[in-house]
Amino acid sequence: MTTTTITNPILTGMYPDPSWMWDADHGRIAMVNSSFELVPGLPIHTSDDLGRWTHVSDAIDEAMARRLLIPFVEDSGGVYAPTLRRVGGRYVIVCTIARINEEAARRGGVAEEELAAAAKAEGNFAIVADTLEGPWSGPYWIEGAEGIDPDIFEDCDGAVYWTQTRPALDPQWEGQTEIWTQRIDPETWTLINDGQAAGDGRTVIWRGYGVDAVWAEGPHLYRIGDYVYLFTAEGGTSFEHSEMAMRVFAPQGLKAAIETFLAGIAEAGVAIPAPREGEHCLLGTHDRLFHANKKNPILTHRHLGLNEPVQCVGHGDILHHPTLGWWMVSLGVRETKGANPGELLSYLGREPFIAPMTWEHNPSSWKLDGGGAPTLDPGDPGWPVVAPGLGRMPERVTILDAGTDIAADDPAVRGMTAVADDRRARVLIGLNDAGTRAAARPVLDAGRDADLMIRDEAGIRYARIAEDDILLPVPDGGTLVIRQNSTHLVTLCHGLGDGRRPAGVTCIFTEDGVDDTRSYGPLPEGCTRVAVLMRRNELTVLAYDGTRDVAGLVEETIRGGEPDGCRVMDRHDARFLSTEWSGGFVGCLAGVPTGTPISDGETMR
Repeated sequence: MTTTTITNPILTGMYPDPSWMWDADHGRIAMVNSSFELVPGLPIHTSDDLGRWTHVSDAIDEAMARRLLIPFVEDSGGVYAPTLRRVGGRYVIVCTIARINEEAARRGGVAEEELAAAAKAEGNFAIVADTLEGPWSGPYWIEGAEGIDPDIFEDCDGAVYWTQTRPALDPQWEGQTEIWTQRIDPETWTLINDGQAAGDGRTVIWRGYGVDAVWAEGPHLYRIGDYVYLFTAEGGTSFEHSEMAMRVFAPQGLKAAIETFLAGIAEAGVAIPAPREGEHCLLGTHDRLFHANKKNPILTHRHLGLNEPVQCVGHGDILHHPTLGWWMVSLGVRETKGANPGELLSYLGREPFIAPMTWEHNPSSWKLDGGGAPTLDPGDPGWPVVAPGLGRMPERVTILDAGTDIAADDPAVRGMTAVADDRRARVLIGLNDAGTRAAARPVLDAGRDADLMIRDEAGIRYARIAEDDILLPVPDGGTLVIRQNSTHLVTLCHGLGDGRRPAGVTCIFTEDGVDDTRSYGPLPEGCTRVAVLMRRNELTVLAYDGTRDVAGLVEETIRGGEPDGCRVMDRHDARFLSTEWSGGFVGCLAGVPTGTPISDGETMR
């Protein structure tokens, strides 16, 4: 018997905006995440069972980052939501670079033609590779693209579509956006203008599911049977976030479906106004190409209230595994409760959560005059149902081989709901078992694990902070940085009095760019090392005996004890490091300057 147990999120720390695909040639799932200012960027992970993920590559190395102008982006700029697909036998990632500071780029030696190419594409680009491991070529700037969150979709007739979101040109309310599409040539990466359907300027296909719907974004097109489905996020990546599904009957391809729609409204004498000259719109008052799932949203946590620790769920992508069936990945945000009523704070950024998905039809139409059982078209997949029987992102998932017998009170399945469909594996989903033992507090050794750079700041390396209750040791005689953005960070220095810096501990709390410097003097007697405990919206600066188990000492300190070999030097409100207080889209990182000595006496390179 093979049992796979999965705990959400599947990757911890700042791995936002997931996009994934079934890589049939290699029998694995491949997932990419956005990375904003981080270099290397666009991390790619693979898995064959959804439970174990391997980091196989980063699509953006330092050379690619320079070509993408990442050294010159502002805070919470850089690499926004990507889409990963196979197109024409090659791996393709399409994405957006946002918030480029053009003056900084010019000072950095960027040629005007480079800036012009990025500007004409509004930062939208494609990169391609023959293998997920790379090398990745590009970027290919998409001249004429407009907006963010691009999708790339290859249809059954070979046509390839570039689809993304932009602010609505004539919004009915603040925050309204519109989804547009246009065919693209994946050899030259130019938008097609051949005068035919979806090839004659941008074509708007969606503006949101309901009245006051804001930030319809993160679009993805999928062919499922005779239909093309459009999935979009909606509500903005905040507490109203959600995922919607729409579709159009397109057995001969999306292009043919658009042609049929246009012929139909022309015959009826209907004219749908174009957003601007040279564009088209397939979304009228009474006529539209895509029709919505009446059960939308198909995924959200906005109905669970503020006591739910996982918020902002949405921005989904789906795939079909030949054994494990249909699945959705979406971002979510683990929140920490604040002291004030309704206060929720996030420190980790957005993370990827997964759930099984099924396809269903309504068993009847519930009309007043009845009508008997509905007639089902065998080519109609129905509508997606995410986490059936649970109605939310599961906290844990168990996957068993088909036909496996397991006792209902087994901890692997206790209290869980079975997913009922024709997938060959047995999948159960649920919330965390009340009897589950809490995991040990993680310790992040940034001196060992840091391998990320922000933009081109070569003097420091960072690691993602993966939990909101975590211990962060300061390198012996070195410096630790806890960073939210360039104006919200903590810099903790431990001097040994060895000539490099005076003996003692100094901490700089930087909030809104203003420094609050605190000096604590030499370490207390019996203590040789320094650490920061990040827990429950508080930063605790600790001195401890480096020969002892720091995790055990900290646990005893939290319980109110004063163990030998551990002393609290300071406590500070951590909320200024949260996304809610600092603004932006990223999570906290722990960094160490390159060249800082680490505990085993070696030096970081």
